[in-house]
Amino acid sequence: MTQTTADRRKEVAKSGYYDIYIEIDCDCEELVDACGLEYEEVADDSTQNEICISLDAGEYEDFQADANFNYTDEQDIGAILLNAELGEYVTKVTIFKPDGNIISFY
Repeated sequence: MTQTTADRRKEVAKSGYYDIYIEIDCDCEELVDACGLEYEEVADDSTQNEICISLDAGEYEDFQADANFNYTDEQDIGAILLNAELGEYVTKVTIFKPDGNIISFY
């Protein structure tokens, strides 16, 4: 089921988790499958798949320590959260924070 941004924001605010949506080129589907990650096709772009990772506050702080947002990009974030090889295929990262803010890299 495809969710709108508004729906995602409501769910994240309720859960207290940081939901990170990683858009990745569908050309690497076999690599994503080999890693055992769940994904779905992006609703408005059939060339992209989307992986959702939910982090609690402690996990998010650890992630931020590894990804200095002043110097990072979507591929760096993909390498940190997935692995270096999959990071090369990442085209967009959207972070939905529990406070309602959204951070995007693309």
